[in-house]
Amino acid sequence: MNDKSQRFAMFTLFSAIVWLPSVASAQERPEQLSRGILEATGIKGGLVVHVNCGDGKLTAGLGAGDAYLVHGLDSDAANITKARAHIRSLGLCGKVSVEQWAGKRLPYAENLVNLIVSGQPLKVGEREIMRVLAPNGAAYIKEGKSWKKTVKPRPAEIDQWTHYLHDASGNAVARDSVVGPPRRMQWLAAPTWTRNHHTLASISAVVSTQRRLFYIVDEGPAAWVQAPSKWFLVARDAFNGVLLWKRPISSWAWHLGKFRSGPVQLPRTLVAEDDRVYVPLEIDAPVSALDAGTGEIIRTYESAKHTEEIILSDGVLLVVTGSPIPEQAGIDPARSEKAPFPNEKSVVAFEADTGEELWRWSERGNGNLMPLTLAVGSGRVFFVAGSSVVCLDGKTGEDLWYSPASEAGESAAKPAEKRQKNVRKQKPSNRHRSLGWSVATLVVKDDVVLWSNGRELAALSAETGKDLWECACRPGFRSPSDIFVTAGLVWLGPDFAEGRDLHSGEVKKINTTVQDLWTVGHHHRCYREKATDRYIITGKRGIEFLALDSENHSRNNWVRGLCQYGIMPCNGLIYAPSHACGCFMEAKLYGFWALAPHKEARKQNAPGPQLEKGPAYGKIDRPPPAAEGANDWPTHRHDPLRSGSTTMQLPAKLQNLWDTTIGGRLTAPVAAGGSIILCSIDTHRVFALDARGGDTKWTFTADGRVDSPPTIYDGLALFGSADGYIYCLRLSDGELVWRFRAAPDKLKTVSLGQVESVWPVHGSVLVQDGLAYAAAGRSSYLDGGIVLYGLEPTTGKVVCQTRIRSQHPSPDDAMPTQAECDTMSRKIVQNATDYKTFTAPDKSDAFSMAEGVTTDILVGDGRSIYMRHLRFDRNCIREKKQSRHLFSTSSLLDDAEVHRSHWVLGTGDFSRMPVSYSWIAYNPGRYSSVLSVPFGLMLAFDDESICGVQRTKTYEYKLFANDNTPFSVDEAFLSDFRKAAKGSSPRFNWSIDLPLRPRAMLRAGGTLFLAGMPCNVDEKDPVATYEGRKGGLLWARSPADGSRIAEYKLQSPPVWDGMAAAKGRLYISTVDGTLLCMGD
Repeated sequence: MNDKSQRFAMFTLFSAIVWLPSVASAQERPEQLSRGILEATGIKGGLVVHVNCGDGKLTAGLGAGDAYLVHGLDSDAANITKARAHIRSLGLCGKVSVEQWAGKRLPYAENLVNLIVSGQPLKVGEREIMRVLAPNGAAYIKEGKSWKKTVKPRPAEIDQWTHYLHDASGNAVARDSVVGPPRRMQWLAAPTWTRNHHTLASISAVVSTQRRLFYIVDEGPAAWVQAPSKWFLVARDAFNGVLLWKRPISSWAWHLGKFRSGPVQLPRTLVAEDDRVYVPLEIDAPVSALDAGTGEIIRTYESAKHTEEIILSDGVLLVVTGSPIPEQAGIDPARSEKAPFPNEKSVVAFEADTGEELWRWSERGNGNLMPLTLAVGSGRVFFVAGSSVVCLDGKTGEDLWYSPASEAGESAAKPAEKRQKNVRKQKPSNRHRSLGWSVATLVVKDDVVLWSNGRELAALSAETGKDLWECACRPGFRSPSDIFVTAGLVWLGPDFAEGRDLHSGEVKKINTTVQDLWTVGHHHRCYREKATDRYIITGKRGIEFLALDSENHSRNNWVRGLCQYGIMPCNGLIYAPSHACGCFMEAKLYGFWALAPHKEARKQNAPGPQLEKGPAYGKIDRPPPAAEGANDWPTHRHDPLRSGSTTMQLPAKLQNLWDTTIGGRLTAPVAAGGSIILCSIDTHRVFALDARGGDTKWTFTADGRVDSPPTIYDGLALFGSADGYIYCLRLSDGELVWRFRAAPDKLKTVSLGQVESVWPVHGSVLVQDGLAYAAAGRSSYLDGGIVLYGLEPTTGKVVCQTRIRSQHPSPDDAMPTQAECDTMSRKIVQNATDYKTFTAPDKSDAFSMAEGVTTDILVGDGRSIYMRHLRFDRNCIREKKQSRHLFSTSSLLDDAEVHRSHWVLGTGDFSRMPVSYSWIAYNPGRYSSVLSVPFGLMLAFDDESICGVQRTKTYEYKLFANDNTPFSVDEAFLSDFRKAAKGSSPRFNWSIDLPLRPRAMLRAGGTLFLAGMPCNVDEKDPVATYEGRKGGLLWARSPADGSRIAEYKLQSPPVWDGMAAAKGRLYISTVDGTLLCMGD
């Protein structure tokens, strides 16, 4: 651990301690006590941990509003049962949860918890409490008759990020010595995907101040980009991602604008500082100041309508406005026809606290104030107008000086003294640019103004405008030039090869590492870079860390920033907003992530035994051999192949036999042994229903989400949970047989609004060849990787295991032998060597990285186990040879239907080509290759044929069928992508257009069942059918030719992949929380 990181770890030893009288009498009700605790601690939203939670009444009370996520701990199992019953009675399951815990270590990641509450002294030490508390978080513990409030201070080693470019200076460098290459998960939040890679980015701006993070997001559906946008301003806790509040933005930039068409102003429409957020709440609105804790409007700066950009410095709010419309509104064809470009811009200064207008600067003639150049420093305001720098007095707005116009064609080596003519009071000159775009950059630092026109950089005196020095400069890919100033040195993008003295321009440091750090191929990402005092963080392919004070460089192609915005480094973390990218799909993270740097694990108490035996251990009711058979649907998608097919024939005509309301978001069902089992995902509950009439036989509550149905095997129900455990229940009564901690440690985080293990386990367990297989983890690059287990189903005994860990190179790694170098795949266009180890450890090419993986439902072919593209034998040993199996470019459980996600029946060979790019999969174009195996939104197959659904145009679908051949582990390997030639693409036996949006499909004997929702659009409520509020449809079709057999209307459409067929009946889990049974 370096000294800086160690200082950050040690600051937790110091805290503010306040003794307070009891907040409540013994007779006070739990809801009153909880309200008093929240008021006494001042914690407004976030993650609350209640230790010694007892019957759960106070625990539930601490979840006083939507802004709180509450997790209770208690050592007494009976208390946990009582607490869950109480929480369930209030409908708070998931938002409030409890679990059994005993020990001297709190089961949470560092800097995660906002408030720890206990009505009695804790057995854990203060150091441990401070470890899990987030900065500015509090512990509130009763000792005797008084309560002790302990506050964890915010460390000086971490920084905020209040503006798009860090602060009002335009220097996008965080003074944060903790931020480093991402190695640990801090939290994960929605949206899983942004709406479309080829249109306006769904997240416009992200900033952070104190303990909060704010962003502007379009929450319209990813599956249907033509649907109207739903823009919101969202506030989350910066350290755990808990949703604090969100408020609608009634109108914003045109969401169908092309993603490389700007507008660049959008990231600058949001500023947050201390307890205020500044933002326009619609596209033409003036700026409003909101309460950062609640989102309520405090004041509106009415004279600054048509806001384009905002910065804040020393209590003065500076706003760029446009007339007759803001420039970012002009990308909408409906508005650009009525408004000329360029528009007329002004800079308006307000006293932020009162709203008083202080001064106003307006363009004279055709000056054309350049976007993203407004900056403040040395008590002055600077910006680029045309091709000149303008300097105004920060207090009065008086013109102080103009720099002379830059000659775009001049030599970059032109001596500075030849440009020192009349630098004051010169008028700005015009320079052509396109709507929403600019290549100009301006940064103010230590009385020096640095500005670039995309071809040359000039350093000017902030006081006089006098030229200090100049050099050549280049813009980024579809973005302005990056200029970073740190430790007195100026670093220029895109290669950051030279560090120049800020005041003289002399080259003081040379760094060519980036040439080997970047993965070759493809263009740079379409956003600007960011930096900290220690790293320049680039976005060539993922997130590359160019170390400025060491050799700790790092290439991280498995995580990337958002188009048009990028990433945000602050609070000791890297924030990577959601995206819609199709590169590196085997390994790349998706969703809104906060990631922490590596930290050496300190010695801690053992987390307890992995295997816990339940009351039913050794007392299993095994069914007779005839009880389970081909007519069952015992696991997710029927079998280990995840085929979605059964040989059993369903009746020609179906009718509703029964339905049972479960509630919440449901998994697909499974059926065997006379039971139908499914899960209410967010309430952590497993339900077993009687197949005859739908009555509930038993329920079981896990300690976390169960995202897919259990596997029924030999009188058992086996499933994984987001709490990091694998569970085994007795099928007859739901009694616990055993549970096994597959997670390497008891360590919790926050994921998608709930408390989860850092290493969750998918619900569906693969049972093959007498062993139960499951994996714990999220990414092979995070938190030590993923652990794959093979267990005995009846005992939970570990038979085999392996850790899938993608190692990052170390500066001390030894150079490989020539034999090792010779094993590298020469067919893949990639970096010839890694910049440290000369072995290219992540095997990255332009689109893929074969050595990384994220978890998904496991697939089996009778001999091998597959985790997406990775193949293992029955002993969990990695196999090099690839073989056909079902995999997804994202996840088989991913229901977002984003245009970069589809299922493939192939080898999982992602190399060289972007498998997930539908525009290449369907049409080889310049890549000269095509996806040569069956693929689609969803697939169902047997040994002879494959039926599937593909998207033809956005929100249009077709149903098709291909031939198939039986799976064989010895079949010849063929790449999924092959040279485009006659016969290289699978031919459709037939295809038909679908007038419905399919969400679930299965094949039962000679019938293909397809369920979804209507495609018709209600003009008054365009997303009603999409959201399932207009009912559902069920189709029965012939797999031979797609001809119609029957059609049925459903009260509610199915959940994603939410059907099963067993013993002559069809079971459908629906969006409204109901399980429907159909038969004759």
